Amino acid sequence: MKIADVKTMRAMDEKAINEYGIPGIILMENAALALLKHMDLNKKYFVIVAGKGNNGGDGFALARQLKNLGKEVDLFYVSDRGEPEGDARVFYNMVTKLQISIENVTKEKNLWLFQDALEEADVIIDGLLGTGLSGELSPFLQEVINTMNYYHHKIISIDVPSGLLVDEGKPNPVAIKAKKTVTFECMKKGFLAYSALPYLGETKVVPIGIPEQIKNSFVFSGEIITKKMAQDLLPVRKIIGHKNTYGHVLVVAGSPGFTGAALLSSRAALVTGAGLVSLYSHEKSMETLVLRLTEIMSLNEDKLEDGVKNAQVVAFGPGLGNTRDTQKLLMRVIKTLHEEGKTDATLVIDADGLNVLKTRLEILKPLCFQVILTPHPGEMERLTGKTKLEIEENRMEIAKRFAKEYGVILVLKGYHTVVTDGDKVYVNQTGSSAMAQGGMGDVLTGIIASLAGQGLPAIEAAALGVYLHGGIGDELAKNQYSIKASEIIDNIPFFMKKLQS
Repeated sequence: MKIADVKTMRAMDEKAINEYGIPGIILMENAALALLKHMDLNKKYFVIVAGKGNNGGDGFALARQLKNLGKEVDLFYVSDRGEPEGDARVFYNMVTKLQISIENVTKEKNLWLFQDALEEADVIIDGLLGTGLSGELSPFLQEVINTMNYYHHKIISIDVPSGLLVDEGKPNPVAIKAKKTVTFECMKKGFLAYSALPYLGETKVVPIGIPEQIKNSFVFSGEIITKKMAQDLLPVRKIIGHKNTYGHVLVVAGSPGFTGAALLSSRAALVTGAGLVSLYSHEKSMETLVLRLTEIMSLNEDKLEDGVKNAQVVAFGPGLGNTRDTQKLLMRVIKTLHEEGKTDATLVIDADGLNVLKTRLEILKPLCFQVILTPHPGEMERLTGKTKLEIEENRMEIAKRFAKEYGVILVLKGYHTVVTDGDKVYVNQTGSSAMAQGGMGDVLTGIIASLAGQGLPAIEAAALGVYLHGGIGDELAKNQYSIKASEIIDNIPFFMKKLQS
């Protein structure tokens, strides 16, 4: 599922109409039919609020479909600039001939009638303003939107909640607070901003007939990681496979008081399918860990370099402590990988590995192997010097710039986790706040490291890893209020098998 900005969406529509001969009224009709599939048709009374543009045209087309189904439909046309034009006019004329009630709402007339209808409606359809919004809304349109928002629990927005700036995800200065938004063809870029969340409600992306051939000719802002994409990325377990087929992961993690981080990341790497997992940890921590990790090999202090040389992937950072010793340890790992010329190796850095890296970021630029960084917003704040608010409002752009500057794969964790190499951008929508407990990041580190060890390119390992991690959380959250990190690990192989089938 592609992520698009306004310019790209407009260009796709124009190409479909002007170059491929697909009439705009066909796209409007398809939009109406798609909307029907995401409405409760057991409801009886539908109020459609339509503006002058194509968004309003979608509303007029929907009115005809609802009328054909025997529903009670009232249309409120909000404009003081005459009747609709272009494709919207075609459907406006249709509903007029079908004798569907259309009331023109302006600042001088029908506001009370409009409010009464909103109160009586079972469902309110927002077709007031579309993706082409520019300039601050007039006081009158702000009043209309504020009036509609009294009944926000009834509202379905067509393509975009009216008043929301589609690229920025911010109100202008007000926007419809929809119960559901049915958007067309692509996820809109601004919908992924945290500021957009109060306005979107449940968001559905539906096709309206833009051919894939047209989509393939455009460069998009990014891509949503879908179930189909995850299924395609899932490593194949070959019938003749053996432990060396599925990679060797070295986990460098844990310290006194934080042995759990080493335990979680190591176990996650193992159950995700790595053929071999080794663990290097603080000497005192290892005494406890070796009793818990019977399938995992342990390394002594003087064997670290040998372990790095033998592994396809090194996962570094969970529970090591933000200390000078951790920084020295990271430099040892990087030096060994680089001097060995391990161009096919991957280094996954998380947690305290990120904390000690923040003053040494330049070291990442000349490396011959692939690096994956997995910061949460607080760690990203320390790495970039930007505030959490800046980061949360511009997740894709900030992540993309950082990844490109330092030549890494960046996994910016959180709601709508972003995975990028500076060119490609993937956004994950699995996971929930039921997973908001310590140790979740350690598990994700192990999952990503394991997938990279099984041969996936680093960016694909990261994309699949975040999908699996969040997807397991979603499954468990159906029956649980909160989820422990160890519960994610326990369910990894079952979720992967289910995804495979």
